Amino acid sequence: MTVLPRIWPHLARRTALLVDPLDNGYRHLLRKPAEMLEGLSLGEQTARYVDAAPRLAAAAAERAIAAAGDRRETIGLLVVASCTGFILPGLDAHLLPMLGLRSDVWRLPVMQLGCAGGAGGLARAADWARAHPREQALVIAVELPSLTFRPGDRSLDNLLSALVFGDGAGAVVLEADGHRQSKGVHVTEVRSVLIPDSVNALGYDLADDGFRVILSRQLPAVLAGALPELVDDFCGSGVISTLDAVALHPGGSALVDAVAGCLGLRDEQLAATRSVLRSTGNTSSAAIFFVLEELAASLPSRSGRGLILGLGPGLTVELLGIAWDY
Repeated sequence: MTVLPRIWPHLARRTALLVDPLDNGYRHLLRKPAEMLEGLSLGEQTARYVDAAPRLAAAAAERAIAAAGDRRETIGLLVVASCTGFILPGLDAHLLPMLGLRSDVWRLPVMQLGCAGGAGGLARAADWARAHPREQALVIAVELPSLTFRPGDRSLDNLLSALVFGDGAGAVVLEADGHRQSKGVHVTEVRSVLIPDSVNALGYDLADDGFRVILSRQLPAVLAGALPELVDDFCGSGVISTLDAVALHPGGSALVDAVAGCLGLRDEQLAATRSVLRSTGNTSSAAIFFVLEELAASLPSRSGRGLILGLGPGLTVELLGIAWDY
């Protein structure tokens, strides 16, 4: 985070107070730190996005396809989540030929779910896969918040966002249970909930120079008030404490702490989320893929159960039950 004092020298002390002492400050950024001193026009942001986002998304997708045995001819659904750039036709249309997918693949572009887009895409793909047992679904999320960064915006919203966000992409291939093998991570059930009266708590305003971040100071409190009932209704009363892991969106230390507190989560349940928050930060919709990759690399047991919690504008809560067996 050494770039921030250079951009806002008069905010250097304020920045230091806001940085989590356990955060190593490392982020993957498309733009070089020196470039961040100058803002990009909306046109420049879009041009850089069109150039970089498809390449990053395709690289993540190729890794996921290879890990699933490279049967891309069976991919029947392509879900692409991204909220840090807008192009028409969308990334899905660009990625179809880049990945060598069939021209009749169903395409589902996701933007307005914001940070919840990755988890929401997984949920929609899981439902689709159950209805199409002979085909695979490919879910991709790619975000480039360094392109939307506005150095002239001295608001606390923009400062907090700069401290946690990073660039990144992730992908996964899903298919119906039993088509190839029973082992692996399985999505058992899904649900999407819109918290009432919360549309002004998180999101973007489109300004002349790009996306202006909206980040309510009350966001952790709103989530803490709503999540316990939502999670108990989804998992069953008291079940959350018995789960082996919770893959929570790494939206920032205050958010993770608020969710952990209101749900009574143990440190070991959130180990993957906190690790990703420290190492790569909040890559918006792609962040949940980083958390799941970290979780898969260090599963607490050979078989177990967990919960994916995606959080985004709306406020939207995406809940996915998961189980694994290796």
